[in-house]
Amino acid sequence: MAGPIQLNERIVLYDIIRGFALCGIFLVNIPSMLGSDWIFGNPIYEGSDLFVRTLFDLFVQTKFYTIFSLLFGIGFSIFLERSYARGDSVGRYIRRIAILFLFGLAHLAIWSGDILHTYAMWGLLLPLFYGLSNRAILTWAWGLLITSYVLFYGSSIYLEWALGYTSIAGPFPTAFNFGFGPWFDYRLDNEIFDMFQNSLFAGFEIFSLFLFGLYIGRERKLLTWSIRGLTRTAIICTVAALPFFAVIIWHHYGGGAEYSATNSAAVLVSGKLLATTYVCLFTIAVRNGRAFRPLQALGRMALTNYLTHTLVVVIPVIALGYYGRLSLTEGLFLSIAILIAQAFFSMWWLKSHRYGPFEKLWRIGTYGRQKQAS
Repeated sequence: MAGPIQLNERIVLYDIIRGFALCGIFLVNIPSMLGSDWIFGNPIYEGSDLFVRTLFDLFVQTKFYTIFSLLFGIGFSIFLERSYARGDSVGRYIRRIAILFLFGLAHLAIWSGDILHTYAMWGLLLPLFYGLSNRAILTWAWGLLITSYVLFYGSSIYLEWALGYTSIAGPFPTAFNFGFGPWFDYRLDNEIFDMFQNSLFAGFEIFSLFLFGLYIGRERKLLTWSIRGLTRTAIICTVAALPFFAVIIWHHYGGGAEYSATNSAAVLVSGKLLATTYVCLFTIAVRNGRAFRPLQALGRMALTNYLTHTLVVVIPVIALGYYGRLSLTEGLFLSIAILIAQAFFSMWWLKSHRYGPFEKLWRIGTYGRQKQAS
């Protein structure tokens, strides 16, 4: 019977889950990166694209940023735990967050789906909560999560009622297929400010997940919780997600409206439930001795791999004028191929390096060069 996980295995577990989450995030992002799921409208899916979209909504959409956000909170608890043990001030954490914000800002200038700047903006608040009791942290976390659901569902109902949700912001901009220059100009003129507004709106949910992660990391829940408890939680969450799955399937195949606030809410809530299931199942597998080396390598270089998605997809697609020309199914196969290549590259890179390229820059910016051996 598997026992509590050891200290060195703790980081391995988090790396594996992070690598898995990275794969899911790329699957979620690839449609908007390629323009096959145009952000300003609601395409009508048919054939294989309808099947892929349904699978995404059932098993991918909203599940993996949930896991990534939990891991951010867990990572924060580990970082501050180590910082206090070394006698460091919170200033080092703020410097780390500032560098993450700069990464996100540069990324946001290229692609509207960046999450790093949102993590940095809301991550600045975490030190204020580190000294609170577990009960207070969970109270804040649940309160913010429920608030985010109310705001999301209320705004979705308004859009459905007021706009019919046939389009959010107009037709596909023709500038997107005239090369990188017009794309970049459009991003600066029309999207970046809106993305910052969205970050403030989305931050209630993101920060609530940070707090859940802080609690999990501080209490070592994934490390000490019994296998039986993890299994029971996975089963309960999966069963609880089934009614929401029924709503999603009906929306896509049963004649539901092109857009439905209820379907969006089903995707959102099922995301939290299935994310919990995924985390529990991977924790059980790792604690029973399973090795996921490709996922572990992806997770150790998550920042590099995340940013590389934009470099190898968005920039070439825009530069070559292919935005909006690939189907959802084609995007799925492309993303799988890229993830496989990244897994092999990450394993090769980590044979001779402790950190990925962007992880190394982030670490140097946080600590300077004097602590690279630590």
